[in-house]
Amino acid sequence: MVSLHSQVFRRFLSNSPTSHFITLPNRPIVQSNGQIIRDNLKLHYWEWKGHLPTILFCHAASFHARCYDRIINEALNGHHVISLDFRGHGRSQQHPPPYRFHWFGEDVLEFIEKSNIPKGNLIGIGHSVGGYALTYAAAKASRQLFKSLLLLDPVIFFPEIYGNTFILDNFNVDYVLRRKSQYASVDEMFSRLENRPSFANWPKDTLHNYCTNALDDDFKLICTPDVEASIYTTCTNAENNVYPLIEQSKFIQNIPVHIIRATSPNFNELESSPTNPNLVQWFRKGRDVHLKDSKHLFPMEQPQLISDLIKQILK
Repeated sequence: MVSLHSQVFRRFLSNSPTSHFITLPNRPIVQSNGQIIRDNLKLHYWEWKGHLPTILFCHAASFHARCYDRIINEALNGHHVISLDFRGHGRSQQHPPPYRFHWFGEDVLEFIEKSNIPKGNLIGIGHSVGGYALTYAAAKASRQLFKSLLLLDPVIFFPEIYGNTFILDNFNVDYVLRRKSQYASVDEMFSRLENRPSFANWPKDTLHNYCTNALDDDFKLICTPDVEASIYTTCTNAENNVYPLIEQSKFIQNIPVHIIRATSPNFNELESSPTNPNLVQWFRKGRDVHLKDSKHLFPMEQPQLISDLIKQILK
């Protein structure tokens, strides 16, 4: 069975990307003693060669840049595609928690500015915190960076949630901290996850790809449970409120913003949508699609749906 999974997995890697690193200066880094300093941050990304426009993928918390291989190979064959590993994920630099939400948005903005990505001829596709990060970058940029954005259940809450200590105090991440972080092999991780509710509906090649790139050389989770928990427990801090940036931006209103949402928001259930149902109203060229029977991880469960949406946007 594992051999069959490997064959399917390789089939969706026929258009193999190349690995790159970039160093961003003057970024906040957490030291082992908890002190936050400004230093170089080394980020990793995968690149598929092809024609413009460039497509930039930003992943969800605890995921990595290779979670979207199937979508990239099905919908974007021949396009120039870049898929970024956030700090603490994939092959990018790690540091002790906390991992503050708005740092991901700032990292994306600096990544675009410091790299050779063609500004203005860029489409951003982001899932969960990746959708937040792209919105943050587009809103804070001093020029127009994107032709359009596709936000897949972005973690952008109702405005009144930011800075609300009652909500934060009642957000339980104990189950995240209890997650198994050490495995004997990729196959063991795959076997443990393939029948669990959150992963059972993933295509087998997508799940295998996730497991392969989620573990380090010693088969330990790269994004450890404490790192993932710190992302969730800081996400409603007032500093992460992106709405003032959207209001002040001179450029984000010039671009189409496509929002795809899962089931109605329920802050204490990570499988439900975290997206403000009224988010579309904050964008002059916003469009909103509500997938009533889908969960937060629908890009993993329904890659064909996302592939079809991307093809429509490119047209």
